[in-house]
Amino acid sequence: MKLVAYCSSCKKEIKIKSKAPTRPDLQMQRGDEFKVNCQNCGKMEKKHVNEVRAVTNNTIILIGIVIGIFSAIFLWLFYGGIATVSFVIPLLFWQQQSNATKSFNSYMIRRK
Repeated sequence: MKLVAYCSSCKKEIKIKSKAPTRPDLQMQRGDEFKVNCQNCGKMEKKHVNEVRAVTNNTIILIGIVIGIFSAIFLWLFYGGIATVSFVIPLLFWQQQSNATKSFNSYMIRRK
């Protein structure tokens, strides 16, 4: 999961550098409002915690797919039919990413 906000002038993604799993954790790390710099147009903006959105990190899902493929090949060569179980690995990575994204985006902070 990666956290992004959108620039109000150029409408491009601004990546938020934080490993906060939930919006209240992000609020405790950064406060209610914090400044972000758009890498595309260079504009500094204040963003409220509720303006930050979580999106799935496709590199994590891709890593899960690669691990699943290699484990399927390895298990197929040495153990035969049990290799089909390894196709579950990418699904687990995808499910974890979507659950984390959904839980972050579903909770909003009350504005003061």
